[in-house]
Amino acid sequence: MSKIISVINQKGGVGKTTITFNLAKGLANKGYKVLAIDNDPQGNLTSAFLEDPRNMSADVLDFYNNNYEKIKPQRIDNNLSIIGANIHLSKISDSGLDVIFNLREGLEELKAEFDFVIIDCLPSFGYLNMASLNASDLVLIPTKPAPFALEGLKDLFETIKKARRRFNPKLEILGIVLNLVEGRKTVIGEEIESVLREDYSELVFKTKINRGVVVEESPVESQSVIEYNPRSKHAKQFNQLLDEFLERL
Repeated sequence: MSKIISVINQKGGVGKTTITFNLAKGLANKGYKVLAIDNDPQGNLTSAFLEDPRNMSADVLDFYNNNYEKIKPQRIDNNLSIIGANIHLSKISDSGLDVIFNLREGLEELKAEFDFVIIDCLPSFGYLNMASLNASDLVLIPTKPAPFALEGLKDLFETIKKARRRFNPKLEILGIVLNLVEGRKTVIGEEIESVLREDYSELVFKTKINRGVVVEESPVESQSVIEYNPRSKHAKQFNQLLDEFLERL
């Protein structure tokens, strides 16, 4: 059965797209059929997959416009496809409440073709993120060891609770991933990680992803960190993240 997973945090700058991109690439390289969906008008995930985003042939906006028959996922390789986005997706914020059901209905036609559907969400609350939560089985939450990021988790958990109560009772939290962790230990970073693990316990992944140049450079080449620099410590961390991700499922 296909699993639909939203990678979400309303706080910007926590590395949602980096996690989505590397997960999708890594799972595809392990032989799973993966569909990555860019649900952010900034289109950063689309840019990571496509050398020229103007060559995007599958647009998530067609889901929201009820043009389900037009959606043909754009193939990246044998196991990996993408449905992209660009700035035109931002007009959904002016739509009515019914729009939050369109993504789920559209994916009903596609999800059987894939083992994983991974949705990259935008850093805010609104119809687009509600649509992702409505369509998903699981939520993966990247965060970083910073005070404001920690505060934002409380609001996100409240939103997930409301989504579960109001329209998607099956929605579950897969876990929280500590991302953009400084290579050198800092007092504030260690304190925040300690609080995070104390407050959220087993929800926090054991694996942490360090901040690093290789993580920023690899999407420019449309490569995961594992492909771009397989001997780096970051490649090792993403391999561990993939293993832990699959174990949790």
